[in-house]
Amino acid sequence: MLGFNLEAKTFVATATAIALIVDGARMPIYFFTSPETVHRLGAWIAIMVAGVTIGTLAGGRVLARIPESYFRRLVSLLIFALGIVMLSSVAK
Repeated sequence: MLGFNLEAKTFVATATAIALIVDGARMPIYFFTSPETVHRLGAWIAIMVAGVTIGTLAGGRVLARIPESYFRRLVSLLIFALGIVMLSSVAK
């Protein structure tokens, strides 16, 4: 998505929307195929939802302070680092 030259807020909103669509599609599968597991992990799921909500609110404030040029570099660096970690985990 970096190639589309999106503003930082638009970039994050698009990534969030994609994640919500993916999770919205797979959660019903989990509920119907493993309801006991979902029930057993209910507390952890609630904690994670709270964490995501807090992180989203805090992230919006942090994002407002980061200049666009630094944001692009930071995202590029994080994607590069993630790629290195993934490659190193495959090589093991």
